Amino acid sequence: MANKYPPYVNAYNKVADVFIAIKSAAVPTKFNQDYLHTILGLGSSSYHAMIPLLKRLDFLDANNQPTQLYKEYRDETQSKHILAQQIKVAYEPLFKANEFAHKLNKEQVTSKLKTILGAGDDDTIIPNVVGTFLELVKLADFDDKPKNTKKKDEDVSSEKPKSTPEKIMPLIGSSNGEEVKFGISYTINLNLPATTEIEVFNAIFRSLKENLLK
Repeated sequence: MANKYPPYVNAYNKVADVFIAIKSAAVPTKFNQDYLHTILGLGSSSYHAMIPLLKRLDFLDANNQPTQLYKEYRDETQSKHILAQQIKVAYEPLFKANEFAHKLNKEQVTSKLKTILGAGDDDTIIPNVVGTFLELVKLADFDDKPKNTKKKDEDVSSEKPKSTPEKIMPLIGSSNGEEVKFGISYTINLNLPATTEIEVFNAIFRSLKENLLK
């Protein structure tokens, strides 16, 4: 009969201890009782039930080996969202009954679970399911937020068009015979007269030099 219930532990007030410890310790080859006691420092037998809980949340596989979700959860920038995602999966019937189940209070969650499971007021497991659910919810963030926001901002920034460098244009016909270079950020259109007199052209460019460059 226990399999019909969503994930729960009797000592649900210790749930936070395990998830906090997961973030600080290295990822183990196997997450077993020895690891709980020796590495995480959670020696009480009350923590043993956390192993099945982590399996129900898909943080451990059938062989007690940490999954990819376990590893990703250790990243502070996304841990709360990952846990929220797994809570929705593990407590799917509850979220089908109310998509905002994580916002319900203790009495409301209890009422929903009793309806879903067909449990009576004398059911001794329901309080543990409710307590476990509410403790997990405290550690999660159900708000939809984009991941890797910083990276997206950088990508957008990198796509901004680069300013075109100023072209250095030579000025022809300077008085000392050397080319004078200057930068412009606009285009000048000249309507040159139909003449073959070189002095006319020299006068035009001399005027450009004297009036625009000064």
